[in-house]
Amino acid sequence: MIALRRDCLLISSKDGPFIPCSMEHLTIEFVGPAAQMIDPEVLRHASAAVIHYFKVELGCEVVSTSQFTETLTKVLVGLGVFFETGNEPEGESPVVRVFDLRTLASEASQLCELEFCWRLRSLLREFLSEKPVHIEFRGLRGCVKVLADRQHWCETCDRVETWIVELVRGWYAREPAAAGIPLVMS
Repeated sequence: MIALRRDCLLISSKDGPFIPCSMEHLTIEFVGPAAQMIDPEVLRHASAAVIHYFKVELGCEVVSTSQFTETLTKVLVGLGVFFETGNEPEGESPVVRVFDLRTLASEASQLCELEFCWRLRSLLREFLSEKPVHIEFRGLRGCVKVLADRQHWCETCDRVETWIVELVRGWYAREPAAAGIPLVMS
């Protein structure tokens, strides 16, 4: 038997044969035109989560299309990308807070990292107080380059990125309002 790529699963079809599919390609196929409105990085992470679930947690190499779509839908709903129908109060749409960290980094004055940290923590608390279904901070790599004052990615950028992610994780873990609210940094 030929070894399957790590990012592939065998999809069972009604006709019987198994079709090897890349999860990233399959994810885009199932999401359809909505894929253009979703951050590609979020889709890559969602498909990686689905692969991990089936291959590592369940030990499956073969799944049906319905199993795949059901699991992918759960992941995308959990990330706040898609919303389950019927769960929202009448007349209200779920709140999803998305913010570009590059804006925050470029607005920081002479205090740079200190002001950036203060504003980011204030923003996180403000978002959490609104009880959103999802919080996403985008533009992490660009933000890191601004704060590190670098044109190209380097070791300094790695350290600054790790510092920001650990800082936000720490704040998020200490906030009682964060329970059940997914936070994504991309």
